[in-house]
Amino acid sequence: MKVGIVGFGSIGFDVAQRIDQGIENFKLIGVSSRTKENVLKKITSFKLKPEVLELEELCKKSDIIIDCAPKVAFKKILQNCLLNQKPLITISGSGILDNFELVINANKSKTQVILASGAILGLDGLRAASEGKIFSVTMVTKKPPNALKNAKFVLENKISLAKLSNPKMIFKGSATEGAKAFPANVNVAAAVGLAGMGPEKTNLEIWADPKLTRNTHQVFVKSDSADFEIKIKNVQSKENPGTGKITALSVIACLRGRVSSLKTGT
Repeated sequence: MKVGIVGFGSIGFDVAQRIDQGIENFKLIGVSSRTKENVLKKITSFKLKPEVLELEELCKKSDIIIDCAPKVAFKKILQNCLLNQKPLITISGSGILDNFELVINANKSKTQVILASGAILGLDGLRAASEGKIFSVTMVTKKPPNALKNAKFVLENKISLAKLSNPKMIFKGSATEGAKAFPANVNVAAAVGLAGMGPEKTNLEIWADPKLTRNTHQVFVKSDSADFEIKIKNVQSKENPGTGKITALSVIACLRGRVSSLKTGT
């Protein structure tokens, strides 16, 4: 399958590098990015150098599109995938929330939008529980201050994280509100909401914790089929501390699941 990647920051580059190193049945044929020079610089060591293309051309030439771009680009990426009937793998849970009507009607364009699990785990359990009745879902995200200091919500509300000595809760609300306030930091909250009882009913807390070196997420679920807790401590990406290294790996796992003879998980 011919793969196109939109966005070439830390996640997009890591995904591209993995594909270039060799994933059976997949070939990276193109990249779309706001900064062509940045792409060309990063792919100098690639065995098979992808073309740098405009989004419209990339969607026409690819069999599947991977969205690793900022949330503001999601709608345009989705519209091009729908127009060209190309499946879209994305990590932008917040982008999906903002364009939900377009997403749920994707099958009318004979395609599918796939939200990779990103920096969270347990979405299969949440999806299974949602077939019954879920009573509550609470998510607690704790990150080192360096992962949150440039977040939109932190900057707009002039929250100082520079000299924290103890954990500080900087947000409490629904996953919908959290995804809007922290579009680049808590896509996982949107994913948890979409997989479970809905983002409006999913409770979210976000903490800055100077004692942490990893981005940590905990999810507490109560339902009529099972009560369970999810906890993950993600190693930060070197290029972007707000992103976990496992995010790009989840995209690769998602790609493999498209063609594998055995698919594990719900």
